[in-house]
Amino acid sequence: LGFQQRKKLTMMEIPSIFIPEDWSFTFYEGLNRHPDSIFRDKTVAELGCGNGWISIALAEKWCPSKVYGLDINPRAIKIAWINLYLNALDDDGLPIYDAEGKTLLDRVEFYESDLLSYCRDNKIELDRIVGCIPQILNPNPEAMSKIVTENSSEEFLYSLSNYCALQGFVEDQFGLGLIARAVEEGISVIKPSGLMVFNMGGRPGQGVCERLFLRRGFRINKLWQTKIMQAADTDISALVEIEKNSRHRFEFFMDLVGDQPVCARTAWAYMKSGGRISHALSVYSCQLRQPNQVKKIFEFLKDGFHEVSSSLDLSFDDDSVADEKIPFLAYLASFLQENTSNPCEPPAGCLNFRNLVAGFMKSYHHIPLTPD
Repeated sequence: LGFQQRKKLTMMEIPSIFIPEDWSFTFYEGLNRHPDSIFRDKTVAELGCGNGWISIALAEKWCPSKVYGLDINPRAIKIAWINLYLNALDDDGLPIYDAEGKTLLDRVEFYESDLLSYCRDNKIELDRIVGCIPQILNPNPEAMSKIVTENSSEEFLYSLSNYCALQGFVEDQFGLGLIARAVEEGISVIKPSGLMVFNMGGRPGQGVCERLFLRRGFRINKLWQTKIMQAADTDISALVEIEKNSRHRFEFFMDLVGDQPVCARTAWAYMKSGGRISHALSVYSCQLRQPNQVKKIFEFLKDGFHEVSSSLDLSFDDDSVADEKIPFLAYLASFLQENTSNPCEPPAGCLNFRNLVAGFMKSYHHIPLTPD
C-alpha cells in the first residue's frame, strides 16, 4: 500500500478556503523539480497550507521526517486534518503504511500559525521551508486588521488566501511584504544547510522578486517558470494605486499568448472590459550563502533595528567580497549586541574595533585611516 497504489488524493473543500488552482499546481511542479532526496527524512514547514494537499502530497512522495502544514485560517487547519485522515486510511478505516512502516499520520501535522510562529514558539528547527502565500495588498486595508477567528465570515477567511496586509517591509510597495516577513522569520528557524522554496508571482518584475532574497544573503535558483491567468476574483486595484504613487510598473500580459508586458493600470482596464490577463509565475529555491553569519545579523536587527533591515544589502556579485563583508557585519552585530552601552576602552573607543574599521576602509575603499 502507499503512494504507488494511490493515484489521486481525496480532498474536502469548503468556501472559506482556496480551491487548488494553477497557482498551487505550478508550485508543486517546482517542488517536483528538486531531486528526490531533497525532502527525504527532512523536517519541513509549508506556509499557507490551505486544505493541506501539498503537505500531504509532499509526504506521500518524498517521505520527510515531518511536515508541518501551517495556515492562519483556523478553518483551513480543521479541513487539512480531515483531508489527512481521508488519505491516511483505507476504505475500511485502516492505516495505509509506506515502505518504511509509517503512515501519513506519522509524517504530517497541521497547525494554526501566523507564518512560522508555531515553529518559532515551539523551537522547531527546519530543514526546508516551502510557501505559496498571498502577494497582493488587500484593496480594503481595514479588513486585514480584523482578528482571525474560526467564527469569522467565509468571505474574510477566504480573503486571507488572496490578499496580504502591509508588513512594514520595503517590499510592501510591490505586494511582497508577507513573503519578506516569511523569509526573515525563516532565517531564524532554518538549519544552516536548509532550503526555502517560494512561489513568486511575476507581477512586480523578476528583478524585484529575486532581489527580495539576494539582499538578505541568499543564493537563488529558479526552478520553474510559467504563465497563469490572473484570478478573476482578485482585485488588483491596489497595484494600480502603487503605480500612481511611484515610478514602478507591474508586469501583466494579455491572455496567455501575449509576450509584451502591460502595467497594472492597463491590465485592470482590460479586465474591466471583459478581457483576460495573465502574469508570470516562478518557483525559487534559495539557500543562505553564509548561514551562521547571516543569522547573527538578523538576530541583531530584529531587536529594535527593523528600519535598518530595509536598507540592508547582502547581495554580492563577487563571492570573495561577500566572504569579507558578511563576516564583518556579523562581527559588528555581535559586538553591538553584547555591548549595548558601547563601552569605550580607551576613552577614544575600542582599539580592536577601530583597527577592524580602519582595515576595512583601507582594503575596500582605499582610505588610509589609522586606528587613531
